[in-house]
Amino acid sequence: MVHVDQLLPHMRRVQVAERDLCDLGVLWQMIETSAAISCPDEVASLMPTLVDTRERFEAMRERLVERMVEENRAALGDDLGARAQFAIDILVRNLYERTADVGFLATDGPVCNFCAADADTRMIERDRLRARLHEYQAKYTVYDDIVLLSPSGEVLLRLDDGAGLERSSDPLVARAMNANTYVEDFGVSDLGTAQRPTLRYGHRIVDTHGQAVGVLVLRFRFNDEMERIFAGVNDEQGHIAIVLIDEANQVIVTNDPAHVPLGARMPKLPLGEVALTSFAGREYLAMCRSSLGYQGYPGPRWRALAMVSLLTAFNTRHDDTVQSNNTLDSGELAAVENDADGINRELRRVIWNGRLMTGLPDEGRLRLKAVLQQVSQAGVRTRRRLDQAIVDLSGTSLARSSGQAQQLARLAADIMDRNLYERANDCRWWALSPVLRRELAGTDGPESRAAMNGVLDHINGLYTVYSRLVVFDTRGVIRGASRSEGVEGLLGSAVPEAWVQGVKSLRGSQHYTVSEFGPTALHERGDTYVYLAAVRAEHDDRTLVGGIAIVFNAAGELSAMLGDILGQRKGFAAFVDASGRILAATDPELARSVTLPSHDAIGLVEAHDATWACSSSSAGGYREFKNSDGYDNQVHAMVGLHVGGTERRGMRYSDYELSTPGKQRGVKLEAAVFQVGGARYALAADSVLEVLSTQRVVRSPGQATAVVGMLPLNGGPAGDGHAVPVVCARRLFGVARPARSTDGVVLLLKRSRGTQTSVFGLRVDDVLTVIEVPESDLHPVPNGMNGFAQGLKGLIDCRASNGQQTDKVLVQLLDSDRLALALGADRLLAA
Repeated sequence: MVHVDQLLPHMRRVQVAERDLCDLGVLWQMIETSAAISCPDEVASLMPTLVDTRERFEAMRERLVERMVEENRAALGDDLGARAQFAIDILVRNLYERTADVGFLATDGPVCNFCAADADTRMIERDRLRARLHEYQAKYTVYDDIVLLSPSGEVLLRLDDGAGLERSSDPLVARAMNANTYVEDFGVSDLGTAQRPTLRYGHRIVDTHGQAVGVLVLRFRFNDEMERIFAGVNDEQGHIAIVLIDEANQVIVTNDPAHVPLGARMPKLPLGEVALTSFAGREYLAMCRSSLGYQGYPGPRWRALAMVSLLTAFNTRHDDTVQSNNTLDSGELAAVENDADGINRELRRVIWNGRLMTGLPDEGRLRLKAVLQQVSQAGVRTRRRLDQAIVDLSGTSLARSSGQAQQLARLAADIMDRNLYERANDCRWWALSPVLRRELAGTDGPESRAAMNGVLDHINGLYTVYSRLVVFDTRGVIRGASRSEGVEGLLGSAVPEAWVQGVKSLRGSQHYTVSEFGPTALHERGDTYVYLAAVRAEHDDRTLVGGIAIVFNAAGELSAMLGDILGQRKGFAAFVDASGRILAATDPELARSVTLPSHDAIGLVEAHDATWACSSSSAGGYREFKNSDGYDNQVHAMVGLHVGGTERRGMRYSDYELSTPGKQRGVKLEAAVFQVGGARYALAADSVLEVLSTQRVVRSPGQATAVVGMLPLNGGPAGDGHAVPVVCARRLFGVARPARSTDGVVLLLKRSRGTQTSVFGLRVDDVLTVIEVPESDLHPVPNGMNGFAQGLKGLIDCRASNGQQTDKVLVQLLDSDRLALALGADRLLAA
């Protein structure tokens, strides 16, 4: 585990925040000390709050700095982990397809016949089979060599003639002969080149009697493939090294050989954790990931490692913060925000109560006012710096979610393209089946159909990503189909005319066409793609005899891809075409509610009463697929991750300082300003006794609608041991939307009737300030406005400033006597 003190020196922005917060801690100590020396009696009642504020601030400073370090570390871990996971998962998915390829090609009729034949026959058939294997290699471009060997290792045929090898001693041959499935190996082999390790797949070849007659070896273009994978995971600055390591922790491939060379031995690191490690005399932060396998295929026992120098790990990360007023699903961040709100609220309450204190001599009042001014200014500075730190923290957290969504969208797009690349290859290769070519050129009949059905059933049994495979003649009549038993009328029916015309337009065996994403009678689970290739006469490539259509199981396969991408994360993933139509989605309704400005965009989106970090990534193709073969389905992948609820009240009135624009002379009214919902209200300061916490309110069900409970008074300006009713200002003023969880204080108001004084509580959202209002800034209530607030006495012309902008605002001045009368306070008190 990496400790905070190991990372903090490398996080400049967090260091600045820590320094500022430490300075504020010193300021609070100075205020506390100077107040205790200059006016101990006047501040005696305030001193416990000042001490408590300083202690809470110190505790929160430590938590906040620790959380900022952790969030930055976690963001880096997400980045490194996503790159490493992408590299190993994409590779394993690719290699899974290779295990299927070698098993299927090993059963290819011409390949089996060639290996079973005598030397003379092989010499005659050599060029023909070589041409067939070249066709295979031209379609499955992930292989740089295909080799056929005898059981003893004699090279019978290979595409790489330059090797000049007559007999191989590769142990893979013997392993394949003794296995009933594929075998794979990575290492130096005489079937490789220049003593460099190669990745090879082998499979035993048997004749019609089940006798082993040879071994097929496919040599995978490993380095070429890894260059493509690294291109998708490299960072723009080139600071991150990404390598694959074997079971001995030795580097087998690297994205930066000058930085981390091949063969280097890396330290053993725990999986899935950001670890501090050393390499070549430098310290790095690294993340190691392994693959969970794919479709039961575990892949080679390799791991992907992403690492970045500790000196540069956090240099540019802070530029990616995202600003938002939305609440995040982070218990730790919510606790920090609540602590900050609690400190600020307590400070405002202390300042309010201090300014409302009476009975002090003028000299004492002046000293207390000076202390309160210092506390107020320190509170503003503290609040703003805490808010800035929290914004930075939440911005980093949002950037984490946005970065994750972006990585997942890219991964989804890449996985889809790689999957469909295989589908384009399959249809073209299967169109070269000698059985299909021969039977389509011949007469339709039961025996011909049975022969083709057998081939197609065999293929479909191995390749379950297809709903059905069919072959049709030049008129569009289906002559053979997989899974045709029990489907009455399938054989002999016609395919859509567009398929026939599409096949007729193809110029050669390297070309294919794809239907529009839509319904077909050959697929029962919604819309899908159908891949088509031309079938030509067995010994005459110029003669078209029909076509093959392979029906992709889009509903199952696309949904499985998206489900694998999203995992257990709360959110959605979808494939969307250029018109906005959703091809597949983990949550179609939610996906339809989200829009982004482009097919390669990232942003925060509000939908379904929540906020989502969303990213979209265009599926740009893989190798020649969609890059040079003339096809493009114009699909992009979209991922949205839940980041929190929707909070539209981003502005807090407590962030604004109120002042009056009039001249500060003449008769003045001291007004205590508070907030209810989206409005500011005020009461004459002499009608407010004290501000108390809502924690002491005892709820009393069955009272009048506006009354929320009773507040026991234990001493203080109004305290004689009895309880007073508390009225909810939100209910009173008709504020319908709910308050924040941290909103709520109680104003103790007095109402005088002759010699009698009654007291009641008014629960408001927050107290703001106490200001002196010249008569020139006090305006009468306009006609017709009294209905907006009960007990309205006048309007105060004010200016509100947050340090960046100043706005003109009106504060509604209430009269406590009128308010009590409107509430029926006498009846409440009597009750």
